[in-house]
Amino acid sequence: MTKSSKTDNLPVEVALKRILKAVEPVKETERIASKESVNRVLAESLKAQHDIPSVDNSAMDGYLFLTSDLDQGTRTFKVAGEIRPEEGSPNRLKSGTCLEIMTGAPVPEGDYTVVPVELTEMLDSGVEVKEVPKRNPIRKQGEGYRKGKAVLAGGTLIRPYEVGLMIESGNMNCSVLKSINMAIQVTGSEIDEDRNSNGPVLNGLVSQWPGTKTKEWPVLDDDPALVKERMLRLKDSADVVLTTGGISMGKHDYILGAMEELGAEVIVRKIQQKPGKPVTVTRLDNTIFFHLPGNPISSVFTAEYYARKAVYAMLGLDDNELKVLTTVQLENHRPGKTLFVPGKLKLDDQHRLTVTGEGVMKSHLMQLYRDSDVYVRLDPETEYKAGEPVSVTPYSTTRLL
Repeated sequence: MTKSSKTDNLPVEVALKRILKAVEPVKETERIASKESVNRVLAESLKAQHDIPSVDNSAMDGYLFLTSDLDQGTRTFKVAGEIRPEEGSPNRLKSGTCLEIMTGAPVPEGDYTVVPVELTEMLDSGVEVKEVPKRNPIRKQGEGYRKGKAVLAGGTLIRPYEVGLMIESGNMNCSVLKSINMAIQVTGSEIDEDRNSNGPVLNGLVSQWPGTKTKEWPVLDDDPALVKERMLRLKDSADVVLTTGGISMGKHDYILGAMEELGAEVIVRKIQQKPGKPVTVTRLDNTIFFHLPGNPISSVFTAEYYARKAVYAMLGLDDNELKVLTTVQLENHRPGKTLFVPGKLKLDDQHRLTVTGEGVMKSHLMQLYRDSDVYVRLDPETEYKAGEPVSVTPYSTTRLL
């Protein structure tokens, strides 16, 4: 097995820099319907295709009056008809009359006032204005955006909110970065397909990441010929591959040997950390492989801390650690080894984001995730007192407070 001081037993920061340097940004784009673009990355800026709103319109259900009539003290009016949102611009009003108007319905050119229905009273002869609103509830043409104004910048991660803005601004289609094809490969002759937990967990996590398409492959037995053949197939099918198991120093750990026989470049071989020290990263042609340990938490952590950051970098997005205050004393007395331990985010009584935890990591116990939502980073030979800042990485499913 090839050994290299440049790739073996690296500190966390060194390993992360090597990984991010090895990935290539996504440059290919595709044009898709805006309504289907959630969780994709916008490839180019979008401009409003029309004014928003496109015409003056009512913000409320009510009645439309000439402002001059109301200013002169007239309060009883004959209802001359109604205006609905789907109609074109109505005719101008005659003095002493009003029009019933629905929310979103167009307002004709001129000086008009909408009085909400709750400030009026119906009479046999028409409608009486009980109170004139202090704020005229008419949305003015272009008060949101003017035609040609930029509404979204290239590089934006598209959420449902952005989809609404695109459609509202007349951008029914958009150009997005091509999806990153992800493959998940669990290995181990001892693993029954029906009891394979790493595959579904990783699949569920990756589905939370932006701009990805994921395929979970059948469990792979520990057979050197089969491993080598499968690695080639994975390379041909995906941009990023996550494998689990078969990457330590055991007799039947064939992954690294197979990759080296195929001519892969070893980018990282083991990281000075807990959990997930054996994690290894290789590149075969243009495909990046993250060879994750088989222990459940080690597998999940290394995927979320290294593979997720790589995917974000490929899409031009940030996936940086956060600084929050610890509410308990945390410590790492191990020389040279960074600890990542589960923590729980909370708001303190001063509305500051804090984290609490026991400072314990056991890489085989998935129950550690049950009451936590971030990894707390504890650097080697360091103590963190309550009230001091620590770095945290949210889980893929974490929604910040």
